Amino acid sequence: MGPMMNSLLRVSVVALLIGLGVSALAAPRPSLPPAERDPDGPKYASMARCNTKDCHGADAAKGSPALNEYTLWKAADPHSKAFTTLYKAPSKAIGTAMAIAKVHESAKCLSCHSKVVEPANVVEGQKWSVQNGVSCEVCHGPSEKWIDPHATPKEKAWSHEKSIAAGMDDLRDPVAWTAKCASCHLQIDHDMVTAGHPRLHFEIVDYNARTGAHWKTEKHPSMQAGFDAKIWTIGQAVSYAEALRNVEKRIAAKAPEEGVREAREQAAAHRWILKQVAGFADTEVPVDAEKQAKSLAPADESVLGKLGDAPKSFAAARQAALAFRALSKKADAKAAIDKMCEQIAPKNEATFDAGQFAADYDAVKKLFK
Repeated sequence: MGPMMNSLLRVSVVALLIGLGVSALAAPRPSLPPAERDPDGPKYASMARCNTKDCHGADAAKGSPALNEYTLWKAADPHSKAFTTLYKAPSKAIGTAMAIAKVHESAKCLSCHSKVVEPANVVEGQKWSVQNGVSCEVCHGPSEKWIDPHATPKEKAWSHEKSIAAGMDDLRDPVAWTAKCASCHLQIDHDMVTAGHPRLHFEIVDYNARTGAHWKTEKHPSMQAGFDAKIWTIGQAVSYAEALRNVEKRIAAKAPEEGVREAREQAAAHRWILKQVAGFADTEVPVDAEKQAKSLAPADESVLGKLGDAPKSFAAARQAALAFRALSKKADAKAAIDKMCEQIAPKNEATFDAGQFAADYDAVKKLFK
């Protein structure tokens, strides 16, 4: 067992001994389970308030915001199909292995494939349906107190900041945005993986590129020059923090050694790249990693030449390859980068060849010396 693994184990054990538990180290999530919500807090107004033609359901872009965000989400964003995935054969097979008769009704599955909201937490006269998958309010937060005024901002003298104060999750903030995504796309219980659920690997720039980008209008921060480099760096730090929580969670759950090893490997992948290219101060405490995420300087193409020897684990190879894809501006390097990235597609984890990856990685890296 290496020094990092020993250190991670010590952090987790100490946290448990002093009575903090795993959850105390975790940053608070923007959307808590219904039973934990403040009864006087904002309620969910349902997707029906968002997807009309006059709101975010327009057929084509109209300006900024474009007002066709729902249309793009429905057509191109995998989140819109997150619930229906639970009806497919692979999901049912995972359920069978875990003794879950109906995965589409399982709180364990719905926590990331949709959201269970009790009727008491829904605006009167509206209906919440888990069948909508990862829909508007799952990511943007309960909209009861901001949905009407944000629709007529000039009339109401309403700003984005006022929406945040009224309960909207601030997904224009790269740290909050990445943390929201990583909470489902990086953490996963070991028993689900054992039952056949794919291991989760997360990198925010690659992830955003595959989600239809329904938020992209000219005023959105993601349209500013250098945004991908900025969020790539932040994403690595936030992902490292989330991966550390996954390690703690598996240790606390007495996961098999293999399950803990996989979680440590994922944390090590993010830490490896942060230490080399992002001026990251050494830490193995999740909240410290998240604090650093807010102040790390954005990476740029120059950091690619600083990467060390090709990593041998699939998790680290994936982060290294996607760093080249996110940060490279060399048009003549694209084909070589894409070839390298083919090897680290999640579906290829079982057949990953570290030797072949090293050869392609070294060839790509030479282009950035």
